[in-house]
Amino acid sequence: MLVSRCETTLAGMDDEFWYIAANDTEFAATRHRTLPITASITPKVNYPSKLRIFQTNASRYWQVRCYFKGKTYTQSLRTTNKQSAIYLAKQFFHVKTAELYGETVQAKDDAVKFADVVQATLSLQQARCQRGELSKEGLQILRNRLHRVLIPHFGRMSLRDIGYSHLSDFVAAQSSKGLTSVTIQQHLVALRKVFNYAHSVNLITAIPKFPTIKVTNKPRGHFDVSEYLRLVRSSRSLINQSVPLSSPNQRKRGGRLVTECLVITPELAWLIRFMVNSFIRPSDIKNLCHKHITVVRAANTYLRLNLPESKRHDKPIVTMPAAVIVYERLRTYGNPPIFNGRLK
Repeated sequence: MLVSRCETTLAGMDDEFWYIAANDTEFAATRHRTLPITASITPKVNYPSKLRIFQTNASRYWQVRCYFKGKTYTQSLRTTNKQSAIYLAKQFFHVKTAELYGETVQAKDDAVKFADVVQATLSLQQARCQRGELSKEGLQILRNRLHRVLIPHFGRMSLRDIGYSHLSDFVAAQSSKGLTSVTIQQHLVALRKVFNYAHSVNLITAIPKFPTIKVTNKPRGHFDVSEYLRLVRSSRSLINQSVPLSSPNQRKRGGRLVTECLVITPELAWLIRFMVNSFIRPSDIKNLCHKHITVVRAANTYLRLNLPESKRHDKPIVTMPAAVIVYERLRTYGNPPIFNGRLK
């Protein structure tokens, strides 16, 4: 009788009531804040599917995760930009691959391929980068040359079979592509690093002879005094004129094409004079701040520039006296648009 009454009561209840009660979020397990947000999990194209970036509720930074040798490795990428996270995730993959697989090359194997030693070589260069002996940019350039140029050509060849004739064929192939002697020489430098590592761990008994490449220096052009004066005077004559910026994607407003223009201001002439008299590169301008500039007035008047390190150069720069005049005019004039955001 009791069973019959219970069955009658259950049968009379609404199905929706049972659905809500069985899935009540009050009794559901709370998702941990360090777990990946499902919508943010992004695999990297042209890389193994085990390499992914993601975000969590515990940090605003992107994370990277990859599976190696039965273990999952996770690391914070320390960036909130997704494109930067993708770039850093690729670096993480190459470095971790070099650390875990690079040293597993067996010296007793007579058929060790060139590609088998590349990751171990990069692991060694990564250690140099961590010690400050090699810049991160230099490491990335070396990695690109090995993966994009050298592995496609030498990857399947045995290290012990590569000789002078193979290296000469490689130089000829690169020359036929129109590469300069400087570029070919840089490829040979990267190639020599692989052979040096293989020789140091006894994978090969001798390093093959490399072809000699005659590097022809091509110094950048320069302005003589008359051309310099003409450049400065032309920049002054064009003040307040608008120069259209060429762009394939012009904006539309009210049915009319809108062309973006750049207005030439007096600061352009000052910038030209400042750079000529201070010997700095255009790329250094974006890093230049007032704290890097010191006006020295002694037997000679000049500016001492203590710029951040650029292209392995971190020594102070002493300018010509004319740079002092330009700098003081800029300070008097105010914060010029061309230096906005940095020189302040």
